[in-house]
Amino acid sequence: MDSSPSFSRANSFIAAGTVSVIYAVDHNNVIKLRPTSGEFEQQAYDIEIRSYERLGHHERIAPCEVTEEGLILERGTCLRGMLQSVGESAIPWAMKLQWALEAAEGLAYIHSKGVIHADVGCHNIIVDNAKHVKFIDFAGSGIDGEDPLVCYEWCSFKPGLGIGTCSDIFAFGSMLFELETGCVPYHELENSLDMGKLVAVVEGLFSRHQFPPVDNLAFASVISGCWNGKYSSIDEVRRDIALL
Repeated sequence: MDSSPSFSRANSFIAAGTVSVIYAVDHNNVIKLRPTSGEFEQQAYDIEIRSYERLGHHERIAPCEVTEEGLILERGTCLRGMLQSVGESAIPWAMKLQWALEAAEGLAYIHSKGVIHADVGCHNIIVDNAKHVKFIDFAGSGIDGEDPLVCYEWCSFKPGLGIGTCSDIFAFGSMLFELETGCVPYHELENSLDMGKLVAVVEGLFSRHQFPPVDNLAFASVISGCWNGKYSSIDEVRRDIALL
């Protein structure tokens, strides 16, 4: 990446998150602006820098460069956005299987470096120009046993499951569900419940081990294993994906 890409707020707006705003720098890079206020935002941003420093270079992690203005990150296509725009049926099974294996490889590497992502999902994975997937967004992740500042989406969190390797694995199961179906678990409830009620209902279902049916899915055994606590490491998940 260019060590000092030109940037102005006239560049294209990409997204606004809980920590900072993201703009396009060029066709290959985006900038995640350094937050200028807010203790939570500053802490989460600092954790993201520490996470990228800890992770270093890895082909399943979007490369990052720290500048005075913010973090320069590889620009890719959000996996969730791709699933929604082209439709999951337009993506061949072989490609989905490749992405599942690559995502498991990436998360295994993240865990091996003492980092808990704490917000695993299709929204935090990008597809690069070569059609490979990479993890993004470590703002608020947990490092070396520190409590993360963030948490998972409503469709990816089971109450009572401590935030750590097992919670990342549970969320990975929801990620696989979305990768194969194009929808998050219990997506059919989104239009009928407000967010507070939705969270309460789905957390209750997950707590009672009531999960969406997956019997007809190719990833069924792996998704069920992630949700039901079969796996103690993401390496075990990757092993089972490789057997499909």
